[in-house]
Amino acid sequence: MNKGDGNLKYYLENTLVTKVVIDSRLTHPIIKLRYPKRWVYILLQKYVNDFFKSGSEPRFISLAGLRGVGKTTLLWQMADYIYGKNRKQIYFFNVNILKNLGVDLHTALEEFQRHILKKRFNQLNEPITLLFDEVHDDENWSKTLKILYDEARTACILCTGSSALLLNQTADLARRMHIEKIFPFKFSEFVAVKSYLESKGSMLTPVKGLSANMKETLFYSETIQDAFSKIKILEKDVNSYYQSFNNYETLDLKKLWQRYIAYQNIPNFLFYENEISINDSILDLFKRVILEDIPKLNTSFTDSAKIERLILRLAGSDEINPEKLAGIIGVKQNEINELIDILAKAELLNVLLPYGGLDTKIVKNKKAFFMSPSLRSALLSTLYGQHLPEQFKSKLLEDLIVMYLRRCLTDGVISFLTTSKETNPDFVIETRHKPVLLEVGTNKTKTKQMKCSSIDCRYGLLVSQGIASPELLGNCIQLPLRWFLLL
Repeated sequence: MNKGDGNLKYYLENTLVTKVVIDSRLTHPIIKLRYPKRWVYILLQKYVNDFFKSGSEPRFISLAGLRGVGKTTLLWQMADYIYGKNRKQIYFFNVNILKNLGVDLHTALEEFQRHILKKRFNQLNEPITLLFDEVHDDENWSKTLKILYDEARTACILCTGSSALLLNQTADLARRMHIEKIFPFKFSEFVAVKSYLESKGSMLTPVKGLSANMKETLFYSETIQDAFSKIKILEKDVNSYYQSFNNYETLDLKKLWQRYIAYQNIPNFLFYENEISINDSILDLFKRVILEDIPKLNTSFTDSAKIERLILRLAGSDEINPEKLAGIIGVKQNEINELIDILAKAELLNVLLPYGGLDTKIVKNKKAFFMSPSLRSALLSTLYGQHLPEQFKSKLLEDLIVMYLRRCLTDGVISFLTTSKETNPDFVIETRHKPVLLEVGTNKTKTKQMKCSSIDCRYGLLVSQGIASPELLGNCIQLPLRWFLLL
């Protein structure tokens, strides 16, 4: 190392993970509680165990997701787990810090081998764990980590990064890297953390397997009779879960719903009490994506004001009409489609095609839902303050439903109908030969959309806050929102 590389030397000497550092990263500095683990932690744990036990893949895992969903915390929790298994050779690299030091990742790893390991990665005989946070901050991360993977055969590699940039990797790296999508909180995860904080240790969770059973029941049942009979079987576990709220002074279901949907489904804002501060932080999140992520994906999109106008416009309406939007925003029609695609890759939007869109030569207008209802809520707060008009509350609920569907139906197709809005349900779910229709409402109890739809479906689902308990009505199941939130 040259004389001028003192800062890099100091940084590399402190990349070795210790128990003290782990504890400081995973313990809240004021309340002194450890940050609780999310459900995805169990899956990551299995990947790591399988590699260290038998050398099985994947051994290169990237955590991708919206900013603020807890990727860095998960990285440190995995460091804690691996350290506890007596595999103490763990090194943590914050790529953003390296960038601020004026050092690229390739150079840092070369110096790391020379001065810290004192051998090349391909000379290692013992397992090693390499953790990289915010890997997308290095322009050549893809090439560097491909080389690392090929040379460091005994290394377990975990990294975090922007979804937009991780998904934009080379084909060569794609064959080597497993991307694990990290989503915003499920309601049960949110409640688990809230109960954990109140009780200072105990955690309220649904019975094991309830989410999987709910998914199978709602979307994979062959008939409505089959689905409803399974729902009745699940009723005891669902009721037991919500009755447990009575054991906690602060777990008021109605208030929790409101808080969760509008503000705290993104883990990073869990310890915020002030709603205005949450909204301000989310708006800052938008700016970081627009100013930092999007230019790396497409250098032609340099006018951040136009992108901001597009996002704000989408907050008021989910329909993507390229011709209309192009005129309003002041860009070409094809640029609207490109921008929408990039915003989806950046985990800001969930974009749905119309039903049958993949089978038709002409794809009609798409619909855009926000990855988290909190994103739309923050945008709308700039126009309406903290008191949203009723028509937008239903939009938040639709964002939430799509967020859930995207998370749990990885093998299904989610779309919408393009004919008369008054007579169509909100979503079409394809998991079997015939689809399931899904209507969402804040206080809705009527199933008019199901009756009027021309789609040949297995059955319909009406999910609403206004429904107290599951009911069978014709070819439709009326389902309380609180049930759906246990998916």
